[in-house]
Amino acid sequence: MSESAVADAPETETDDTVRADLKLEDSGPARKTMVFTVSQDEVKRKIEETYGTLAEDAVLPGFRKGRAPRKLLERKFASSIRGDVKQQIISEAYGKAVEEHELDVLGEPEVRDAETLELPDSGDFSFTIDVEVTPDVSLPEFSSLSVERPEAPVTDDAVEEEIGKLAERFGSMEEVEDFTTQEGDYVRSDLRVLAGEDADDGAEVVAEVPGAYTLLHGEDKGFKGHIAGIVVPDMGTRLVGKRAGHVERISMQGPASHENAAIRDQPVTLVMTIDRVDRMQPIEMSALVERVGMEDEAKLREEVRKMLLERAAGEQRQALHKQLADQLLEKVQLELPDGLKDRQIERNHQRRRMQLLMGGKAEDEIGDELAEARGESEEEAVRQLRAFFIVDAAAKQLEIEVSQNEVNGRIYAIAQQQNARFEKVRQEMGNRGEIEQLYLSIREAKTLDRILESATVTGAEAVVVPDDADAPAPAQA
Repeated sequence: MSESAVADAPETETDDTVRADLKLEDSGPARKTMVFTVSQDEVKRKIEETYGTLAEDAVLPGFRKGRAPRKLLERKFASSIRGDVKQQIISEAYGKAVEEHELDVLGEPEVRDAETLELPDSGDFSFTIDVEVTPDVSLPEFSSLSVERPEAPVTDDAVEEEIGKLAERFGSMEEVEDFTTQEGDYVRSDLRVLAGEDADDGAEVVAEVPGAYTLLHGEDKGFKGHIAGIVVPDMGTRLVGKRAGHVERISMQGPASHENAAIRDQPVTLVMTIDRVDRMQPIEMSALVERVGMEDEAKLREEVRKMLLERAAGEQRQALHKQLADQLLEKVQLELPDGLKDRQIERNHQRRRMQLLMGGKAEDEIGDELAEARGESEEEAVRQLRAFFIVDAAAKQLEIEVSQNEVNGRIYAIAQQQNARFEKVRQEMGNRGEIEQLYLSIREAKTLDRILESATVTGAEAVVVPDDADAPAPAQA
């Protein structure tokens, strides 16, 4: 439908829902404007209905229930009645229009001039609502897509590295006395965030976090580190070799999506005063074997290899999915509503956390990656949003469904990876609003798997996971 196209809603009188004339217009990319007109007689009918209900239920001094005079009710409740009727008319007319025109609405509707809008004393009542809707998507033939499966080897070195990570996860964190910081240390410092570039101590303090921890990464993580939701690209190189009382001053640009507006995309100076270091002491191999419930060291290595094979197969699958998504983005022209960007950044944050949880990442690793993701660009948020609508359209076309058992199965797997109870993990995910994101992640993966059946796949052989890979893998702390 073009921006000038107009649709008139049909009237039905099969119930007591308000009857309204509607003009439905395109008013921008994936945006509709709904102009409603409710006749004077219809407004009067709704007011009479409301007074009738009130008259039956009202209890006023000196009158039995349902016996208060109409004039008294009008004198006492006229203002609130008109306000209630206004809201009822708007709600009923909007809901009816959405249902009749099968609109897939995004977010909350915007009632124009909502603060000043009132029922007229006489004449028709008109109001306008703007809504964002799911954009129209024209999908290409899936057989036109071509992807290349990457190599994903699982080496002996990778097995040993993973066992080393397990030993650290089951190890114990110990405070280091008279320390000199080194890679892998958890450094505690009192953090102040000052406004401005290279700010001195007299500058405005926009945030203060006593006892903030940061993990000192080495070259394998690019020396990046985060503190209080802010990624510092060279944190590792800055803080290695420091002692108690050291003050580190870091002048930088705040993340573009930080929750603190005074930090968000603003020049700031971080002032970190180091006061403590905690260092992980890995568990001994014999204790590790016993802790994870394996028969011996050889069995541990066998199970770790299976776990890495599963992970490698998942990485191959994700690589193919990304190629599919990239090609669909290239082939599909799609304009988006302007108001969705900020909401999408938060969705991306939740989505990334979900992917990391499902990939078996430890909490400290998740924290690092999520802090870095806060700095994602507006361009990336728009890209993710376009990809979401494209995959959503494909899921509907392919009739992809996700069962509650599938969702619970993924939550159970996450609980196992965290060595936690299913009920506890499910409740925590529900509190963070992540179960819907989990549903969408499963639906997206199933959709891309189905598209992959029609696409051309070249490259490496798929990683084969042993048949008994369903056996319990080594638990993760």
